[in-house]
Amino acid sequence: MKVLILNRFTLARVDYRKWARPSDELYLITSSDSVSADETARKNELAGFAHTEIVDDYADSALPEYLAHRLHDRHSFGKLLAMSEFDLLRAGRLRDVWGISGQSQAEALLFRDKIRMKDVLAESGVRIAAYRTVDDVTDLVLAARELGFPLVVKPRLGAASVGVTLIENDTDLDAFLTRNPLSVGDAPAHLMAESFVSHALFHIDGIVDSGEVKVCWPSEQTTSCLEITQGAVCLSTFLDADDPRLPALRGMTVRAVEALGITETALFHAEIFASADGFVFNEVGCRVGGAKIRDQLEHGFDVDPIEWFARAYLGNPRHHTLPSTPVRQTGYALVPPRPGLVEALGELQLPASITLFEPKISPGDVLLHPTSSTSTIASFVAIGAAQADVVRDLDTAVAALRSALVVRELPAESDR
Repeated sequence: MKVLILNRFTLARVDYRKWARPSDELYLITSSDSVSADETARKNELAGFAHTEIVDDYADSALPEYLAHRLHDRHSFGKLLAMSEFDLLRAGRLRDVWGISGQSQAEALLFRDKIRMKDVLAESGVRIAAYRTVDDVTDLVLAARELGFPLVVKPRLGAASVGVTLIENDTDLDAFLTRNPLSVGDAPAHLMAESFVSHALFHIDGIVDSGEVKVCWPSEQTTSCLEITQGAVCLSTFLDADDPRLPALRGMTVRAVEALGITETALFHAEIFASADGFVFNEVGCRVGGAKIRDQLEHGFDVDPIEWFARAYLGNPRHHTLPSTPVRQTGYALVPPRPGLVEALGELQLPASITLFEPKISPGDVLLHPTSSTSTIASFVAIGAAQADVVRDLDTAVAALRSALVVRELPAESDR
């Protein structure tokens, strides 16, 4: 079968040629950021595909979808594999037009459009924060009146906390409207507003196999996504199997996944707030989570979720039982940038439990404020016997990085 793959993952970590059936003919449209700069590595990553297209500014470009149509006109694809959240809607549109199996545009939109998602969840009795569509200034004024302050305003279709704003009073509202006109002419703003929930944050990641939730495990996050964009370290670890919060978090997530109609094979990434008066469901994506969640699931459940889904969709699965509880405790830490010039990064003395240290900076780099919840200068993954052990070792690793890193503050104009 001829298969088209839309890809934003680092090609060195996604071996589609190995995961597909030997008889499949693979065509690839990929982000330029996913391909190695080294020429030898690049050739190896692109070898074995019947045809490849490499696209700059992939997430914001119309070219991947257009190139897909051109290739389909010549090759008539039988399947389309796409796993990035930025590809879900375009892949759904293509499948609808081509008449091939997989998630449709309407199904994908339930997980990408937060208003549609929350409408379904509210109708299904899943507890969520009060919300309202915001397409213009009048909508925002009405949202402030109906929901009250504090208020969170964010894109209906967005990711990684980009564009999320906390409005706590009329002064904040004035400032928000001064820098954000909400709409251009008659074009809708495509935003939403919801009541702010003072909370702790949990993300719940899992696998649905033939409509049945097989993996569904919560992680506790030390900071909110909004706080990460403001410079706080993100530390996330699995809950222990005897944690009393586990049944409620898993139960709420399964209800949400079922309400949104995942009836086949899928990955999911959900977020739940723990407020003063109980759990409040935030949102769920039909994809693997970002940050180091793939690594966390691979260490914790001995399964690479991306490989598992690709094999399942392409009809070449590995037949093994998915564990319902983690085989080991694990977690990760993301260290955001702080503005300045990197002058040095010395050797780090890390705990033996740290299985991954991924620095993304070098001396001479100029760092800016974080722009999203996944903006990082370094990340760590750790394993341990219990959640407390993993938290301790990740804290130690972050402290070691801070001791080894020398960043010189620059004049304000250099940080623009």
